[in-house]
Amino acid sequence: MEIKDQVQRYLCENFLPAGQERTLEDNTPLISSGLIDSIGMIGLIAFIEGRFGIEFHAREVAADKLDTLAKIEALIEKKLAATVSRLKAS
Repeated sequence: MEIKDQVQRYLCENFLPAGQERTLEDNTPLISSGLIDSIGMIGLIAFIEGRFGIEFHAREVAADKLDTLAKIEALIEKKLAATVSRLKAS
């Protein structure tokens, strides 16, 4: 399952009201629309860190970097690529 699909499933299960369509578009605003609040963002970060084995730094936890599925996917891919590069360099 792709990164975006896994994140989308988490978001749909945890943030969309029951009975609402269970899909999100790549560019649906998540935080700026109010779908996810600050507490929800903490849960999202915890999910991403646990699921993908990456760690966020405080400066990376910002609404503009996590506001859409597309942005979340790009950030996860960037962090995973950096992890692979570090491992290869070791």
